[in-house]
Amino acid sequence: MKQGNESDAGLKVDSGTGTEIRANVSDNTLKAYEHATRKLEDWLDDRTLNDAVLAEYIRFLHTGGKSPATINLLLSAVKWMAEYHGIEEVAGAITARTWSDIREENRPRSRRQADGLTWDEVERVCTVAESSETVAGLRDAAMISLMSDCLLRISEAVAVDVEDIGEEGLQIHRTERDDALYICEWTRRLIIRYRRKARIGSGALFRRIRFQNHVTEDRLGVKGAREAIRRRAAEAGVAGVISGHSLRVGSAVSLAEAGATVSEVQQAGRWQGPTMPARYVREAPAEQSPVERYKDNK
Repeated sequence: MKQGNESDAGLKVDSGTGTEIRANVSDNTLKAYEHATRKLEDWLDDRTLNDAVLAEYIRFLHTGGKSPATINLLLSAVKWMAEYHGIEEVAGAITARTWSDIREENRPRSRRQADGLTWDEVERVCTVAESSETVAGLRDAAMISLMSDCLLRISEAVAVDVEDIGEEGLQIHRTERDDALYICEWTRRLIIRYRRKARIGSGALFRRIRFQNHVTEDRLGVKGAREAIRRRAAEAGVAGVISGHSLRVGSAVSLAEAGATVSEVQQAGRWQGPTMPARYVREAPAEQSPVERYKDNK
């Protein structure tokens, strides 16, 4: 693929930059970037990549039914890969204007639908929240990461007790049966750090926090959790319509982008039928728990 004046400046990661790259992003983010740029390279078919061509490609993705989260991932991949290859950034005024138009077109006029928080965005949001070095920051990071891992509804997240998290994963209690949902190692470590700082031994996991980091016995409510998610996303520079549903949507999108099947996304999100997960997924073979396989790289 050609980029600007570089005749062979592809976006694939080479061994010379691999060490530095892996020190700055997670393996899952790197894989997502490589997947996105490979599709771009296939579409280009030896065309030169510039601002106008990149704008044409994201319009092509949009008209093909790709979600804003997918397009945003592609733009992040192009920017990040170019930086580590020492190539001038491609996205300019034309791409920015096209991207703005696409996001506006995607907004339902009658009801603003939540944008998904994908795995790489969740990692960024949690890192920023944790860096505040406050109990509230750790609580929000642990809650957001757990919701992403387990595709939790916000009502399910605030209902989690310490006792619900065990070696088998997060236990979700339902009338007909109990489900054990996989939790990534990074999320487990976040929860442990939060519990230690908040001195929570049992009972409600995510609690209301008063002035000067005073952790109460009261369970965090749905409204408080929703506000925390929106605030942390804004602090991390994530644009879009963010709500309590954004973690569930974003994980479904990320699973689909990683190659999960309709049935796997249905399993991960505990949807009763395939209609909703089919919105995100293209068919591909799989074996393990989808979150375990695609997010935690098992």
